[in-house]
Amino acid sequence: MAFESNNDRDRVLEATDLVDLIGSDIPLQPKGRDWVGKCPFHDDSKPSMRVVPEKQIYWCFPCGTGGSAFDWMMNFHKMDFIEALKALAQRAGIELTPFKPAGGGGAAQDPEKPSERKRIADVNGKTHAFFRMLLGHPTHGAQARAYLDRRGVTAEMIEAFELGYAPEGWDGLVKTIDAKGWNKADFELAQVIKARKQGGGHFDFLRHRLVFPILDALGRPIAFGGRVLSDEDDPKYLNSPETPLFNKSATLYGLHAAKKPIIDSKTAVIVEGYTDVIACHQAGATNVVAALGTALTGEHVRALRRYCEHVVLVMDGDAAGQKAADRAVEVFLTGDLDVSMAVLPGGKDPDELLAEQGLEAWNVVISEAADALEFAHRRTAAKMDAQDTLTGRQRVAEAFLNQVVDLGLARTGRLRRSLVVGRLAELLKVSEDEVDAILRERSPRSSRKVVHSPAPEEPPTDYGTPWGPDSEPIDSGDNEENYVHSDIAGSVSGSKLKKERIAERRFIAGLVRYNGLFATTLDDGRGLDEALAPGDFVDTDLGRLYQRVYDALAEGGGLTPAGMLTDLAAEGEMRLSAVLAQAVLELPDSQTTPVASSETPASNTPPEPSAVLPPADLPPADLDEIWNVALQAIVLRRREKQYEEDRRALNAGTSQEAGAAGAEIDPVRLAQQLAEHRRNNPSPARMPRPRR
Repeated sequence: MAFESNNDRDRVLEATDLVDLIGSDIPLQPKGRDWVGKCPFHDDSKPSMRVVPEKQIYWCFPCGTGGSAFDWMMNFHKMDFIEALKALAQRAGIELTPFKPAGGGGAAQDPEKPSERKRIADVNGKTHAFFRMLLGHPTHGAQARAYLDRRGVTAEMIEAFELGYAPEGWDGLVKTIDAKGWNKADFELAQVIKARKQGGGHFDFLRHRLVFPILDALGRPIAFGGRVLSDEDDPKYLNSPETPLFNKSATLYGLHAAKKPIIDSKTAVIVEGYTDVIACHQAGATNVVAALGTALTGEHVRALRRYCEHVVLVMDGDAAGQKAADRAVEVFLTGDLDVSMAVLPGGKDPDELLAEQGLEAWNVVISEAADALEFAHRRTAAKMDAQDTLTGRQRVAEAFLNQVVDLGLARTGRLRRSLVVGRLAELLKVSEDEVDAILRERSPRSSRKVVHSPAPEEPPTDYGTPWGPDSEPIDSGDNEENYVHSDIAGSVSGSKLKKERIAERRFIAGLVRYNGLFATTLDDGRGLDEALAPGDFVDTDLGRLYQRVYDALAEGGGLTPAGMLTDLAAEGEMRLSAVLAQAVLELPDSQTTPVASSETPASNTPPEPSAVLPPADLPPADLDEIWNVALQAIVLRRREKQYEEDRRALNAGTSQEAGAAGAEIDPVRLAQQLAEHRRNNPSPARMPRPRR
């Protein structure tokens, strides 16, 4: 690895608090010595992801995602390894050592051809710096700065939201690209410049506009929005076209600044535009973001569920606002988020309300927001009051219930549906039974019965209680078919296969955490290299992982869980990284004193805690027993497999001999041959205990 020589990886790992890192992206709650949160990598209805500070590992048992701090940055923030290393180093205040190629001197190896996403990200960074520079230019940025001054935007907000200016004319950015010698094709890929349809050449996408960089949750520019500075220009607002980095329906403006306040308040407030977000943050309402000209989408919901469970939509009363209200009811019904609706008094914009009445008035409006069902019912109630007859009011109420069904009641979970029925009964002032009956009449009937799978089994919550060798093993509950790709698995029953995979995970986790186990020798004199081969593992992923562990330890290198997870992530082995994270997380902590190897001097001074140094060369007695049982189970499997292969080969050979001699197979003679073969190959049941 490029960074092993200067130890950058280890320094970054040691300086990174995994709980603090993940907790800055999603809400976490303490649970014993660990922390738990809703997994952002699948549709998680309860806190299924566990963060273990002692081991510096996170893991989600239902979806199988996990790893170290580097895996988190690569999975959550869509970074490659080098980007994750730089981001974590910057976060920890660590200066990375410049990489020098081995052999001294000479140029570094040519990097692999960058991906489209990386090329676009590089272009966005350069374009972003260009726009920011021009906003501060004494001449070019004067009109944009004057506009911001009229709107009362402070220098602090200009810096926090990294505002810029796109110059007047058609080719300000194009000329800069030419002058710098940058690759125009990359800028065209990022769609910040466009090719002319006639006459050749390129022109700038944004011209003479105040630029609002659209930043991701880490503050990296992924697109740009521009507002006109001249009334004759059109349209008023213009966003970058979509790219592999920018999905308009999934992006929320201001999330980089609002993420932590949203997590802290457990509420996200969504307004309509860029300037509304900036005005709210400037006034102190910092949990505010904006959708980019779209209603609340499913992708917005998935993004916000990482941070909160409650969303308040600040809206106007026009047709678009009514459409947004219908979408909010749909989101509310499906149970993804609790959605409330807030209408500002007098049809004011957020910046007007805050300027005239202050933050306190804003907070009152947000706190009094009606949930989506109540908001929809208020419109229904107004229609009912306008009816002069009982039949007319009944028709309006039924139309409201039909709307609830049409907006997704059938996709609502059983408990959520019960709560919705109770809420509707309260709003309509009728019994829950009556509401439930009406809704069932109007709900589409399914053509087949849906069978829900049982919830996956979860790991033990008390990691301080070690498993005994005879205890019932646990598993993640994942589908065996998804992870077992070995031909061996075809002949193994489900329960036996599950136990063998657990044994394999315990064996590998023990080696990675306690490197001294690598010196284990069986009583027949063979070391691990002779006793086990990667092909002997039932789970092929674990076999590949064992090969990696064996190669590293055979070369005399030390292994640690966090260090190896990081190496795997750096090489793009995200599947193996997740497998190792599960294995290490499942290995319990011990309640006995660790055993030091004979080469390790005793010391009365406890070592400093570290994310990358192993806790001991050899495990405590209770974990040593667990590891030995796992090793015996794996060797047992190998010997059983070998015996079966020998039996088949012997049987086939005897058949060939009999066929050549023109005689039938002698069952007695065959049994004697197998018995002699078994005597020459130790029985799995009599396998000696390993020793070191």
